[in-house]
Order: sequence, then C-alpha cells, then structure tokens
Amino acid sequence: MKNNNVITQAKVEDADGIMKFIDKEWKKGHIFGANKNFFLYEYKNQNFLNFIISKNNNEINGMLGFLRSSSDKNATVWTTMWKVSRSNGSPMLGIHLLNYLRDQGYKSVMSNGINKNTEEIYKYLGFNVGLLKQYFIPNKSLERYKIAIFPKNNSDEILSISKDDNLLFKKIELRELQEKFSFNQYFSRLPYKDIDYFNKRFFEHPIYSYDVYGVFNSSELLSILVTRIAEHENSTCMRIVDFYGQEDTLNTFAWHLSQIMYLKGHEYIDIFSSGLGECVLLNAGFIKLDITQNDVVIPNYFEPFVQSNVSIKYFTDINNLSDLRIYKADGDQDRPSF
Repeated sequence: MKNNNVITQAKVEDADGIMKFIDKEWKKGHIFGANKNFFLYEYKNQNFLNFIISKNNNEINGMLGFLRSSSDKNATVWTTMWKVSRSNGSPMLGIHLLNYLRDQGYKSVMSNGINKNTEEIYKYLGFNVGLLKQYFIPNKSLERYKIAIFPKNNSDEILSISKDDNLLFKKIELRELQEKFSFNQYFSRLPYKDIDYFNKRFFEHPIYSYDVYGVFNSSELLSILVTRIAEHENSTCMRIVDFYGQEDTLNTFAWHLSQIMYLKGHEYIDIFSSGLGECVLLNAGFIKLDITQNDVVIPNYFEPFVQSNVSIKYFTDINNLSDLRIYKADGDQDRPSF
C-alpha cells in the first residue's frame, strides 16, 4: 500500500466507516462498533466526530478518538480508542494521529486507562505517566460479600466518619447545578469541567444511571459528587466516579453516602483518584487499597465481572500536576462494554 495517508478530523458521515474499523481492527462486537446511537452520543460534535482519522484511498486505516472536558474550544481532551491498521504502510501513523490532535490547540491532552504495554511510548513522547489510587469504605454490617473480598478476621467495627453539621447534603438535578454552582472558579483545575460536560456525561447518559449529589453552605453549592451503583449476583456497591469543588467537604459526602450504603446494603463505596490528597480521603474514612496484596479485593470490572484488583494508569502533557484531578469517569473508563 502506498503511503499516501490523509489525516483529518472525522465528520458525521464517517461514522459507519469508523464503526466498521472498530469492529474489524479493535474488537469484534465492541459497543462502539455495534451501537450507532451510543457511538454518536459519545463522539458527535455538531457536524464532526471527535475522532482523528487517517484515510488511504478513501478507506480508514487509523483512528484516535477523544472526549472533551468542556464546551470551551480549547478544552482538555482525553484520548480514547487509538488504533492503526497493520497494513497501513506507515510505522509512525499512530504518532502522526496523536500529533495532529495535539496541534489543534487544546488546553491539555491526557488519557485515562492506558495500556501498560504503551507506557514507555508515552514517556518517550514527553508525557507524564501516573497511577490512579483506589480507596474504599467497607460495609462491615454485612455477613456475606459477593463482589468484594475482605479478610475473615476483618473487624466488625463500623468506621466512624465525621461530618460538618453546618453543611447540607442532598441529591441535585441539572437546573440546581446550573444555577448554584460556580464552575468558573475552577478554571485552573485540570481538567476544567463545565455544566455542558456534567449534563451530557451524567444527566443525559443513555445507558448508565448516575446520581449527582451536592453539599451546600446555605444556598451556595460548594461541591459535586457523582456515583453509580454497580451490581453482581444481586449484590451492589456504590462507585464514586467524579468529584468537583471544595475538597474539604468530602468527609460530609462520605458520612451521608455511608448512611445510604448501610440502608441499601451496598457492599462498599469506592473511588479511583489522582490528585485528590490522601489525607483528605483518609480523614473522610476511606481506606487505601493495596493492589499488591490479595487479602482485600475491590473489583473494577463488572462487564464481565472479574473479582480482582486492577491498576488504572494515565498519561498527561501537564507538567504542573498540582492542579490535576482524575477520576473513574474521566475519559471513557466508566462506560458500558456491550
């Protein structure tokens, strides 16, 4: 094949071609190769698709998907599906796709959930590579666990979590989030997220059901926290997939969420994060998971279910990591597989 690849951002009319490429080159039966409505929900951006593609003789031979953190034209973007055809004729085509995306002027480029086999490539390209840490609050009132594994000698003592009695915790809807939360004060946060992001990512999701909670000081909405309930064999757990706002409110969130956990019989609450201070999490009653040990298992994969600990790594082109916050739902980590 001659090396006359043409790289560009995909348009809506390229959707069928990209889905065909996903089914053939990425994974047979993958949800983005089979469910066009969900594909368009995730990647359609007016007349364009959030994919950088390469074509040779009008046939797609490479792709790089990305998701935006806000409606701002210079938003942070997360890369998602990155694949080139083995017969593309250019060993550097994948790098060219990434460089094309980086040249579009986005605030930052990162990816959540990178393959460990490509970690050295990202480092070579100048990216910072890091690890999301997992923390959890167990429901020690249960006698049996079907999702998690806890030591048999695990204490039955229920963790003591404090809350600020001056703050109000409640579930919130889109309108209240839009009217009472000041997104602009977090413009330096990376990634910066806006109301459009939260609306599309959580409130309008066509498959998953998310709960969005807020902590208020009087009428001021200080922080937002998003959860999703995962299930296996009629047992459930509560997963915190995003957190945005004043981080000293996490203990108040944790206290109220724990009450919900006990009431509903969830096995545990967990959170993957990078950048959120460990002392903040520990003070809120979370326990840090040691993925090198197997006495405690807090699974990540539910579709299909795998009862094992996993590590989630990311890359970012940000040099100053103090403003970086990454959570489970960033990028395409928290999405259905089929």
